[in-house]
Amino acid sequence: MRVAVGQIALISPSATNTPLAGVRIAVTRAGERGGPLAAALREVGATVHELPLTRIESLDQSPLAAAVDALASYHWVLLTSVNAVDHLAAVVTSALSIAQLRACKIAVVGAATADACAQRGWAATLVPERFHAEALVDALSSRTDVDGARMLYPAAHGARDVLPNGLRALGAVVDVIPVYRSAVDVDGQSRLRMLATSNGLDLVTVAAPSAVDALLDALPAELARRLPVACIGPVTARAARIAGFPVKVESTAATAEGLVRSIIAAFPPSR
Repeated sequence: MRVAVGQIALISPSATNTPLAGVRIAVTRAGERGGPLAAALREVGATVHELPLTRIESLDQSPLAAAVDALASYHWVLLTSVNAVDHLAAVVTSALSIAQLRACKIAVVGAATADACAQRGWAATLVPERFHAEALVDALSSRTDVDGARMLYPAAHGARDVLPNGLRALGAVVDVIPVYRSAVDVDGQSRLRMLATSNGLDLVTVAAPSAVDALLDALPAELARRLPVACIGPVTARAARIAGFPVKVESTAATAEGLVRSIIAAFPPSR
């Protein structure tokens, strides 16, 4: 999620540029993934705790490297996260593979993923209006270049099978290659548990079902039932509700600006 922090004050219709003053929020993404959101929330007055609950672990990259060696045989590359873009970029290093990737059609989920591609000179052929796998399947279903196409999908270990199964039903051949996985950040879990136990949080942001799982692991059940969460996208929101968290915010925009807008709307000035 990327956003110019100095522009965030413009998104609030309030006369003040700190509509979230006094709201205590935990951002559960790490480093450059969570940094822009944390900065944007601070810009509008929130007290922000950066508490990553998961960390990314790379898997064996040789299967992806082998697929890149055969890029000329692929028609599409499917990218559903910035992490997938990063891992693909790590093995697309030769002039030939760079040229072959640019010759492929690239379908992405989310503005942040599209932006990560653009920063590497890869033009996204397709970005669905809604940022989740189901929307990408819907968008590809209306095209005439999917049936019989071979697609490369560098994915997270354990990722939902909605995308590959949906595209296979449309006649595509989809090669799913797990390239990374989410692992629990024990320190982040511990710090979040301490804050939640002491009633030090008003809201926790979660950006993926894996973050919901890690949040649930970090908390006693009674705390989980009363700790409001802000979710990016319907898939994460569904996972949060199933886990028993009260979903206070469900943002359909997979951007820092969109999530901040939604959070501001959930905390009106009369609170």
